[in-house]
Amino acid sequence: MSKPKTLFYFGYGSNMSTQYLIKRRKIIPISSKVGVLKGYQLIMNMGGPNFLEPSFANIRKYECFSVEGVIHEIDKKDLQKIVNTEGEDYQLEKLSVYTEGKTKTAYTLIYITNETKDIPPSKRYLKILISAAKENNLSTSYIESLERRPSVYYPLLSEIFSIRVYLWVWLRT
Repeated sequence: MSKPKTLFYFGYGSNMSTQYLIKRRKIIPISSKVGVLKGYQLIMNMGGPNFLEPSFANIRKYECFSVEGVIHEIDKKDLQKIVNTEGEDYQLEKLSVYTEGKTKTAYTLIYITNETKDIPPSKRYLKILISAAKENNLSTSYIESLERRPSVYYPLLSEIFSIRVYLWVWLRT
């Protein structure tokens, strides 16, 4: 029996979370390690569906910056699952990601947009990123930079919407 072909996928948003990949995307990574993408910056410029979820994570080229995330080793067919579930407004990129003292070629998705402003995400979404960063032992300075990011929160409305998002993401079959 031949070994399945694998590749590396770099997650910098909610896809940093191994649990999210397993539960939501039905993808079980072979391994997951901290990765650093040099020459890029994390930006919240992917517009969300409404004012309760105004933006999501994206990356853009920006010298002198770097983005920490998680480099997942996954089955080749699982990359197509990720591409299919993210949508058509993404460009699949093949980049060099620094991990464990060396660089590895990894795929990632970059949202195609003309938006250049960093739009504060919801408190709910930012918590997902911070939790995933902690789960995967990203650097303290990177976690702190996520914690310092402004976010939006509307008491009661945000809680109701958060419950709806939770039910849709985690409990659907």
